[in-house]
Amino acid sequence: MGDYKTRKPKLIDLDTPKAKTAPEAATEPTERRSVEEIISQLVQDRPSEYEAFVNALRKAERSNVSYSQVPIPIIEMMEARQKELGLQKKEYFYHLLRNDGLKIPSPKELDARNRG
Repeated sequence: MGDYKTRKPKLIDLDTPKAKTAPEAATEPTERRSVEEIISQLVQDRPSEYEAFVNALRKAERSNVSYSQVPIPIIEMMEARQKELGLQKKEYFYHLLRNDGLKIPSPKELDARNRG
């Protein structure tokens, strides 16, 4: 029999350069760093700190956020409050984070369709 049955085909050449990885700010756990440290790393070496921050957030990798095992009345209260404010779930989540003191840009500024 031929040698082809014992060797597995290589689909990816080993000499191919590795794909770009996420910036260090996105890969390190946030428990060890403060919000200010994360922001300062995102805007490092940029002329406008705010624009650099918005641009870094806009281009950052996305992830799902879910609430598991939350009592249904609390979910209903959140949905009612969202309707009162005229916000969608993600916008309401950002609204809560802003009220907690985090510097999160407006949803229009964060819109991923504006990635450049």
